[in-house]
Amino acid sequence: MLGDWRISPKVNRISKDDRITGIKHKSMAVLAFLADAQGEVRTRNEIMDNVWPGMTVTDDVLTQSIVEIRRAFDDDAKRPRIIETIPKVGFRLIAAITPVDEETSPALLRSYSSKPPRRYLRFALAFVAIAAIVWAFSEWRNDERKPVIVVHESPSIAVLPFVNISDDPDNVFFAEGMSEEIRNLLTLVPDLKVIGRTSSHAFKGKNEDLRVIGQKLGVSTVLEGSVRKSGNRVRISVQLTDTADGAMLWSDSYERMLTDIFAVQDEVAAAIIDALQIHVSATPTRGRPTESPEAYTRYLRAKAAINVFDPLKAVSELLVVVDLDPDFAEAYEMLAFSYWNLAGWAIDAVEAQKLVHEAANRAIDIDPNAVLAQALFRASSFGPYVRWRKMEAFEWAVRQQPDNPLILEPYVLALTEYGYLEEALRMAERYVELDPLSLIANTYWSASLYAIGRTEDAIAALEYVGRSTIESNASTWTIDGIYLAESQDEAAIRRFESYMNHDDDPDSNWIRELVTAARDTASGQTYLDRVIPQIVKSMPENDALDWQDRLTSFYLYFGFLDRYFEIILASKPIATTWHTAGIHIWRGHIYRRSGFTAHPKYLELVELLGILEIWEQRGPPDFCEKIDDDWVCE
Repeated sequence: MLGDWRISPKVNRISKDDRITGIKHKSMAVLAFLADAQGEVRTRNEIMDNVWPGMTVTDDVLTQSIVEIRRAFDDDAKRPRIIETIPKVGFRLIAAITPVDEETSPALLRSYSSKPPRRYLRFALAFVAIAAIVWAFSEWRNDERKPVIVVHESPSIAVLPFVNISDDPDNVFFAEGMSEEIRNLLTLVPDLKVIGRTSSHAFKGKNEDLRVIGQKLGVSTVLEGSVRKSGNRVRISVQLTDTADGAMLWSDSYERMLTDIFAVQDEVAAAIIDALQIHVSATPTRGRPTESPEAYTRYLRAKAAINVFDPLKAVSELLVVVDLDPDFAEAYEMLAFSYWNLAGWAIDAVEAQKLVHEAANRAIDIDPNAVLAQALFRASSFGPYVRWRKMEAFEWAVRQQPDNPLILEPYVLALTEYGYLEEALRMAERYVELDPLSLIANTYWSASLYAIGRTEDAIAALEYVGRSTIESNASTWTIDGIYLAESQDEAAIRRFESYMNHDDDPDSNWIRELVTAARDTASGQTYLDRVIPQIVKSMPENDALDWQDRLTSFYLYFGFLDRYFEIILASKPIATTWHTAGIHIWRGHIYRRSGFTAHPKYLELVELLGILEIWEQRGPPDFCEKIDDDWVCE
């Protein structure tokens, strides 16, 4: 603790009550170095040598870190409570330091500040780009002239959800859809960091200071706006603000017919590029994806459903959209993505594969440049090496659009499913960087940390996920799996009960009974064998497939691996189509410390699924090696 604030250096966050704030890695390193001094003064040179070892940087870099730390703590340089400036010397911490656990202990802070692990360096470099290296002459020292590196942040922006000021409150989805469409257009601008939709939407309806929002999201500018829709006329007002001082950089209003809405999106993007003085060879353009205002309105409604993890509703809307406009490529692309998200839990895996393939094929027939659709088309092709094609498809897509969360998400899943856990972690870190408040991004990040054995880091990363008011199947079961694997049963039960209540299930008492009984190593497996079929039978028919799959994972969580493999192998996994066994492989790799990958049946399963071919082509996974033509896994 630092005063009333909890410091979490492992995840570059500070928190107080319900407020969680992220700061850059270097700023956390500065804070840790000051904390290690235990109230003594650290000179500027000492801080620079420790935090930026081997680099000659300007004082501005340190000043920026101090400013960021003060903003995070709401500290005042003139009346400091946290950091005191010692004129012409350096800085010292004046707030009381109280270790509460090993994460904030002085030993950890010392190790953090003096020798940051490679993972933090990668994470920091992802946040800060060296925009220019300017060779200048510094003071004469030891009769040498030294290069001075001037470090600047790349331009960055968060697009807040536009406010609906229409008479019809049902137009909220349209207003927010406008902001998302503009955000997506801005992601095509090179050298512009655009924060993901989920993080930006975390501030929906909150009258928070834009400077604070900028600090929380790590962006230099924020775009906000309002939309008034009346019949086929739309009025959009937008404003771009500098988060350093709250100054308005640009604002404008557009009143057009609904058929001209795509031109407005282009104009807003062009104005932002001009205001931020970004040089581009060609300004990105939205084009005209559809000529039907009704189809576009329903498309935005479908995307709103996708954003709240309701792919079934999205499919329902999108089927109407493509009926209204059979040449709307983006609608077919989102339809394919929605089917992808339904595979194995709401729709049979093979049937979902077929639906994804057909929708993606139609999308790229209309627009061959639809990257996500191309990836989904390749990944859903039937025949031998289907999983190898999926890996190739998303590796290609990430190269084309490295900042697209809809591509990063399935790529992280594929890397984990095929055993490339360190790579999955790097991609998950990238995902969190782009969308730091995203429930899904943080879930996959914590799962990737846990998969490679960084348990404490994984639990720390779950801090934000546990505070989220949004519920999703993937997040709930992944998080609770970690808690159960670590014997934190009460935390898991609370999460399960919250999920059930959110899902309007009036009776969640059976969850506690199930967890308690399954924990018994002598009788737990027998209990699960008896109870799981009863629970699945009691669920609505359209949910039975999902519950069967997820409750089966309890055998994994509680270490009953023989039964777990028996159930998976009984489902007859094959290498030529999608199969729910792939989901169980993914889970098994996350919780592999249970002995999953060392189990005698593990190699039989991955061979049946065609994963061995991926290892042969791409290289071994993190936990296996080939010895004398035989694979050996630990």
